[in-house]
Amino acid sequence: MQFRLGGEPRRLDVAALNESLKAGGALRLRFHNRPDEAYGCVFDFDSIIADTHGAYVSAWRKLAEAKGLPLPRYARLSMHATAPERIIMDVLGWTDSMREARGLAYELAETYAAELAAGPAMAAPLPGVREWLDALTAFNVPVAAVSVLDRGTVKRALERMHLHDHFSVLVTAEDELESTAQRYLSACLQLNRPPNMCAVFGGSPEAVTAAHNCTMKAVAVPVSPDYPAYKLRGADVTVARLSDLTVYNLRRLFANSGEEFMDLRKQRSDDKPANRRRVASAML
Repeated sequence: MQFRLGGEPRRLDVAALNESLKAGGALRLRFHNRPDEAYGCVFDFDSIIADTHGAYVSAWRKLAEAKGLPLPRYARLSMHATAPERIIMDVLGWTDSMREARGLAYELAETYAAELAAGPAMAAPLPGVREWLDALTAFNVPVAAVSVLDRGTVKRALERMHLHDHFSVLVTAEDELESTAQRYLSACLQLNRPPNMCAVFGGSPEAVTAAHNCTMKAVAVPVSPDYPAYKLRGADVTVARLSDLTVYNLRRLFANSGEEFMDLRKQRSDDKPANRRRVASAML
């Protein structure tokens, strides 16, 4: 964390964060004896834990029916965290006024919250989530959940799913973070784990890119019809469901850290100091 004088915005350097959060002293010895505890897992709540996609689409349909507006069947209602106002104006073409678009977006948010509270999306987690969380908890791996929803909605959903005991950190809308990468870094800070020792479990190309920009590992699960497996090939690992994973897979995910493509390495020189002095003497 870097604090700058003169009213400049606060900046966060990922490399400095990796260095400052590196384990040392007694904690380093603990991680040597229990290597699984050195890792951190960050889950995208909106796509991996709960099936919020169905509730989101249903909210759009109810809003269109209530206002008598057209909604194409294959309309792109979510594009790389685009604001609903831009989708209303640029994609659906419902209005050209930003004021009207904001009013429709506010009604959409209320309908979406009602769908999440009453619908089956928050009743049970997606297949494989409970088994994977139980395995991580058994090995004392710290887990965080990241969501664009408010904290109360996320807590009630986790309690309804009986998963609230698995998450030690929640990053929600109250944190007022702008990008996905900022949410992931905030989760790492609260987990007290360096980003290069954390893995993100997401279901979109945006999550994969944000994780790699933060030097984190990316595990992709193709749960959304908008993002099939071939669109998630940039991830370090792609699995059909989380129950296919084991804690040993988490170790293997970080086994090649520092030896992968684009990682910084020390280059050896074939010329020894004695040889360089001998060449310099010969030139004289």
